Amino acid sequence: MHRDKLSFSPNERATISEKFASYYGNVKSLLLGNDLTGRRQTCEENPFSSDRETQLTGFKKDREERHLKPQTVDLCRPRNREAHHTAEYEVPNLIIRRGQPFDISIDFQRDYVKGVDHITLKFVTVGTSKIYFHDNSAGSRPTQSRGSVIAVSQVDKVKDGQWGFEVTSAKEKFVTLRVCSANDAIVGRYELFIDTAHGSSDDADKWRHKHPDDIFVLFNPWQQGDAVHLAADAERKEFVLNETGRIWLGDVEKYFVRPWNFGQFEYVCLIAAISILDRSDLADRARSNPALVTRTICKAINFTERTGGVIQASWSGKYDDAEAPYAWTGSPEILEEFLKKRKGVKYGQCWTMAAVSTTLLRALGIPSRCVTCYRAVHDSDYSGAINTHWSQDLKPKTDMDDAIWNFHVWNEAWFTRPDLPEGYDGWQASDPTPMDCSEGVVTCGPSPVTAILKGDLYLGFETKYVFAELHGGRVHWLVDADGNMEPFMGGRSVGGAISTKCVGTISRDDLTSKYKYAAGNKEEAKVLEKAAKLCYRKTPVLTKAPKEDLDFTLEGGPEKGGDIKIILRVKNTGSEGRILDVYIGALSAFYTGVTGAELKRVVTSLVIEPKTESSSILELKCAEYIEQKPTDSHVTSYVMAKVRETGQKFATVQTYCLDRPHLDIKTEGRAVQGQNFTVVVKVTNTLSVPLTNGTISVDGPGLVRATGIKLKKPVEPGEEVRETITLTARRSGVKEVIAVFYCRQICNVAAVAEVDFIILIGHSFITKLI
Repeated sequence: MHRDKLSFSPNERATISEKFASYYGNVKSLLLGNDLTGRRQTCEENPFSSDRETQLTGFKKDREERHLKPQTVDLCRPRNREAHHTAEYEVPNLIIRRGQPFDISIDFQRDYVKGVDHITLKFVTVGTSKIYFHDNSAGSRPTQSRGSVIAVSQVDKVKDGQWGFEVTSAKEKFVTLRVCSANDAIVGRYELFIDTAHGSSDDADKWRHKHPDDIFVLFNPWQQGDAVHLAADAERKEFVLNETGRIWLGDVEKYFVRPWNFGQFEYVCLIAAISILDRSDLADRARSNPALVTRTICKAINFTERTGGVIQASWSGKYDDAEAPYAWTGSPEILEEFLKKRKGVKYGQCWTMAAVSTTLLRALGIPSRCVTCYRAVHDSDYSGAINTHWSQDLKPKTDMDDAIWNFHVWNEAWFTRPDLPEGYDGWQASDPTPMDCSEGVVTCGPSPVTAILKGDLYLGFETKYVFAELHGGRVHWLVDADGNMEPFMGGRSVGGAISTKCVGTISRDDLTSKYKYAAGNKEEAKVLEKAAKLCYRKTPVLTKAPKEDLDFTLEGGPEKGGDIKIILRVKNTGSEGRILDVYIGALSAFYTGVTGAELKRVVTSLVIEPKTESSSILELKCAEYIEQKPTDSHVTSYVMAKVRETGQKFATVQTYCLDRPHLDIKTEGRAVQGQNFTVVVKVTNTLSVPLTNGTISVDGPGLVRATGIKLKKPVEPGEEVRETITLTARRSGVKEVIAVFYCRQICNVAAVAEVDFIILIGHSFITKLI
């Protein structure tokens, strides 16, 4: 998976996101139409345009010696970035977190005279305050009235969370300022103008200096007054600073973990995040609101022909024209391709989309994490049940079915909700994966997790869709030749084992109790009743057989080597014999519940005497099915049985995930920043069939990405194959290196190793450069 490195020269720093953002066009034009004459105001020019002269109208040539002109302005980047927890960002500009002081040093052309010389700082947002000139071209006209120009005056003592600056040192021509932004400052890029005036206001000699580099302002989880404040340092390290994570995939009976390189500090990630905001339809002040910023990022992830987007979603199993969803190892590579090609990247699925969303939110300073819900009802608004259909000959009619996803991954972001009644602060769920029933809005959230738990679906932000993921149950229907349907049985519960990574470890944290009450709990009954009323939910009344004296149990599953054995056990508890017609089918299926080919079936009839047991078995060898299904699909069993004498019916659907081949990655544990180092990746085939067309990819935060290694020959059953891969680290510190293996037969095989990247100075090693 080789990608050419996206290069940016220093002169492009102030304009790169504008160049990238030209792809989007203007969202409001798309929504309102092209000819908007008379609909909105136009203007002549931007008073803060970079091509205007930097001097103010008060400049007088004959009094030039009285002007106070900055000769050099030092933004004290290393010290400020360290204090603001932004030292890891690869964007070289000053990056600060709002509400927290930072220092600026100015060298003037003459001595600064206290009480006579006056300094005002103007921070002007870049990319906001969209306006339209007379020729209908789009531009930017920041103004103080819209909050996109902030005039910062001198105060005696700066206060955290409030705009202002104080002079902390003034020695002749050298002045040091301590500056602070507001807790609710607009997040994004700013231009810095330093206005000076000498003398009284009526006859002042004025000068304006524009600093050449943009300043980036981010949300601040360390600042108590910020809406995204997190009190625990361990949680800030995990949900803001941690560059790698774990995403839970598979199914509720056998889940597996996919490591992911979020890489939020890489150049492309911050540039992409800011550019998405620059070209969104957010109003100026809205960019200070983490709820609206989160919704904007969520909406921008999914690609549509109308509005663009970062990732083109696909669950087809056919990815020959681009990168398969399981081939990606991290977000930076996706965002890099997005910036280069300026169109949706092929391909992604819910977990890759949630991972990229987590990256963008962390890059902006919003605490975020990926959350997996198993047996999720994705495309539902809780107005009805999830339906599975069977023909009279007991075969599944999957083309009519609603889907229950084996798993679904969304995001959580942490912030307060002053826009809602009290009690809904904290984790907010948002889902960048498109839905079939989202009322025309291809986004979901941020919905308070507390509201989902309590069933407060009236709060908006698509809360009912997340609620439905957890609570919409399955109903089995029998369909006759005329299309008449009979609901005969309910299905297993949905929305369980809600999983995310634990703080500070790689263990699984079960969040289920945060989203739903335990089954049978009184609180659960109240919540479901309330939600049903709010969603006008209607569920069918199940028909019952006159006598139900057979007990059914489905057993079995994947065995060693990839074989699958499915056993339907039946016990006759009655006093009469029964004849039971049985269908057991093994179908290929994607994790979305969409089925493909029937791989094998067993159709039989059992005679079960009173007080006895019987069984029906389907055995499926790995070699029989592994080449008949897409790489990223699995095997799902559809089982139905019907008693001839009583009409009693049984039906169930069960998913089976295979054990992954074993992958191991070895390193020396320490490497030098900027120098090549090697990792050894070992693949062990635990299946009973050869693994063909294998590829190994290695990635990690701050690594120069290497070309994926294609294995030269199949990996035979029981065989071990080793590959040595050379990498280079751009940044120092302890980082995780992630290896991913996929082949024709199976995917999402991963391993992780930890490496300490150190800096070599002379003959000494240090782990951090101060």
